[in-house]
Amino acid sequence: MKVFLHCCWLLLALGALPASAHSGKARFHVVIDTDGAADDLRTLCLLLGNREVEVLAVVSSDGALAPDATARRVAALLHGFYHEGIPVGVGRPIGRQTPAWRSHSSEVDWGDTTLVRTSFPNAVDLLQNTFDSEPERIVVVALGALTNWSDLLQTYPRFADRIERIVWYDDRIDRPEGANGRADRAAARWIWTCGVPVEVVSANPACPLPLDGPLLDTIAAVAAEGNPYARKIVDTHRASPLDALCRSHHLAAWDDLVAVRLFAPELFIVRPLAPSVQGCTLPDAAAVAQAESVIASVLRGKPDAESRVFYGFPSDTSLYAEDVAPMVDTVLLRYGPSEWRAAVLTNELHGHLGIYATIGVKMGLRAREYFAVGVDDIAVTTFAGSRPPVSCMNDGLQVGTGSTVGHGLMTVAAVDAPRPEAVFRFKNRVIRLKLKPEYAARIRGDVQRGVALYGPDSEAYWQYIRRLALRYWSEFDRHAIFDLTVENPA
Repeated sequence: MKVFLHCCWLLLALGALPASAHSGKARFHVVIDTDGAADDLRTLCLLLGNREVEVLAVVSSDGALAPDATARRVAALLHGFYHEGIPVGVGRPIGRQTPAWRSHSSEVDWGDTTLVRTSFPNAVDLLQNTFDSEPERIVVVALGALTNWSDLLQTYPRFADRIERIVWYDDRIDRPEGANGRADRAAARWIWTCGVPVEVVSANPACPLPLDGPLLDTIAAVAAEGNPYARKIVDTHRASPLDALCRSHHLAAWDDLVAVRLFAPELFIVRPLAPSVQGCTLPDAAAVAQAESVIASVLRGKPDAESRVFYGFPSDTSLYAEDVAPMVDTVLLRYGPSEWRAAVLTNELHGHLGIYATIGVKMGLRAREYFAVGVDDIAVTTFAGSRPPVSCMNDGLQVGTGSTVGHGLMTVAAVDAPRPEAVFRFKNRVIRLKLKPEYAARIRGDVQRGVALYGPDSEAYWQYIRRLALRYWSEFDRHAIFDLTVENPA
């Protein structure tokens, strides 16, 4: 009997493994609503950089900045992180009095707004499309007025059941009368009574988490590891106008606490405010100190987010071949751990250091960046064919995206002339990536030179190809070598 029970327990335990050890899919499917304040920028950086969060869309509301100004800044921020595939919508102005902090909010550098389009879809229209195309329930991260959510739910009541919860920051926790609540009182009061679960997150005035000093130093330490999201926070807060506000102890973690609430809800004391509304606050200095650690860990993300066997991925140069070891640190710093991991695994899978295999890695990573998703999320159609050398790109695409033939997520199109090109589909968005002609011509010329020098299949030729592959791996920036076009979904 004991053996039988033990076997049953073991089977149950093994049956539970896939749920906890599967592909690292996102835990939170999020729409972010921002009014363009500096703490919103920090919160966006926290959530965009963590693969446990899938940011479905970002919409702007009236507040620290006007909605159209915020939308442009958000798009610039996304462009700077190469997440251009996250859609941005613009909310409606509500005619409120301009807040006192709008002047310094308008000076914060979110990114190069000249690189983004000047018009955006209406927030409610974008939200309707987002909800209709997303199978998972959605967490709303609200960092400003609740205008867009009142408008959406009054226009489309069916979406109420699709919202898992609204996690909203306001600096007045007992009723919707803080700065964000006052921005649109009617919307806030309606949301509080509509029945959708709302978590109102607020800083504890008795135990603030100041941004100057240890917290910003902690974020700077993450930035020093090569984290671009932490670097953006540090760069903006050590430049005008935020540097002066930090030095004067004016800034603290406010909207940032919404991210802390998502990842560490146990730190908060929770009390009911209305039938479907809860107030969430950090109770004491110990919880505040832990919140600082949570902010750093959210920025870093899980070290095994892309791995199923490794915990993280080895970067010790002594583990690598003699000609690979010198480039480990440089390539990791330049292109990041995701590309390093995928390129190493691809070349081991491929059987030799391959040129087009490495191109496939870089193409797959670029597509994932565009959509801001993890592995095993994108459907890929490749036009690299099934004849080497161009078909070698397929190996890199599979590892770079996690979208393998075995998963049914990769299709190799039947083509007469293989080419380094692929189409990537994520939900209702489609892009095409193609190796730029000048890079394709350089590869062809270099390979032909090797054939002329060494013959097509000699050991000297394959050593030459290895040197080329290492050079391209090191020199080709995935953000520069591809033509990217957005296509309409079929």
